[in-house]
Amino acid sequence: MHGRLTYLALTVAIVSLLATSFIEGPLVAPNAGAANTTTSTSTSTSTTTSTSTTTTTVGTTTTTTLGSSAPAPGFYLDIGGSASLGFQPDGIPHHNGHRTKQGYANDVGILEAKSITLKLRQVGCPGETVQSMLGLLANVCNNLPTTQLTRSVDALINYGNEVGLVTIDLGFNNIRPCLMPKKVNEACVQQGVNYVRRDLPKILQVLQGAAGPNVHFVGLEYSDPFLGYYLDGPTGPTVASETLTAMTLMNTTLAHAYGGAGIPVANVPGSYRSANKNPEVTANVGTIPEDVAITCQWTWMCAPPPFGPDDHPNSAGYMIIARDIVATLPTAW
Repeated sequence: MHGRLTYLALTVAIVSLLATSFIEGPLVAPNAGAANTTTSTSTSTSTTTSTSTTTTTVGTTTTTTLGSSAPAPGFYLDIGGSASLGFQPDGIPHHNGHRTKQGYANDVGILEAKSITLKLRQVGCPGETVQSMLGLLANVCNNLPTTQLTRSVDALINYGNEVGLVTIDLGFNNIRPCLMPKKVNEACVQQGVNYVRRDLPKILQVLQGAAGPNVHFVGLEYSDPFLGYYLDGPTGPTVASETLTAMTLMNTTLAHAYGGAGIPVANVPGSYRSANKNPEVTANVGTIPEDVAITCQWTWMCAPPPFGPDDHPNSAGYMIIARDIVATLPTAW
């Protein structure tokens, strides 16, 4: 369907597969798209109102104005790891949480509901890395040769010329295992960053080649939830500083990859005040850096067991990410 899919044998395999495991549902704010009506009162005025136009006659002058109509439909393809699915802890010991409908993808649909009704498809997989996305490593969601990438490409081909949004949430899991509570494994971080630098552009090329002309792509950078280590005893501040260095390196790599593909980036670390060390007084904790305080406020990292510590955002944190995504989108679709 699209002559642009020419990315070696991987792309040929991707196009031939049929996506069967999407999770979809409309994202509509309450009362979104209700039609406005106009009335006027005068002895020489008559008004006729429909869902699309309002015509008012005053004397011999007739004025017709466009009324409000329902937002246009569109799609939202949400790609990534567990955060793309709105994962949050469930308080069950030895359980890594569950997906929710309070994730950033759900929030984006609500925030954009006045402009467009986005039909959400989440194809994310917990623990997804750029290598598992390409099928180079197995994960819990792969049934090779089917991967999240093949499902995403099939979806984009089927959408054709429809208006839509694609968010890409990859890279975090490439270094997550390297950020241990007691010490950051710098060699592991560097290897993970190198993989992202090498392979993320391949993924972006395939996705953009499959997309129609009316698709908006947004890449996500990351806050550093592991700043919560700051509170873990005397060595905590040192470990937190090391995790921030690692996440900053990853974000620099992501910005370069997305920039090279002409894809705007959601400035999540900016909203989370990453690297802002201004002191802030926090209840029951005392004076801590602002970036640590915000991490505790918008993630589960500082929560006591059984819900924490967990590096996923909470509902408020997901909304912040959603606003960062929306900030990159056009005002009119």
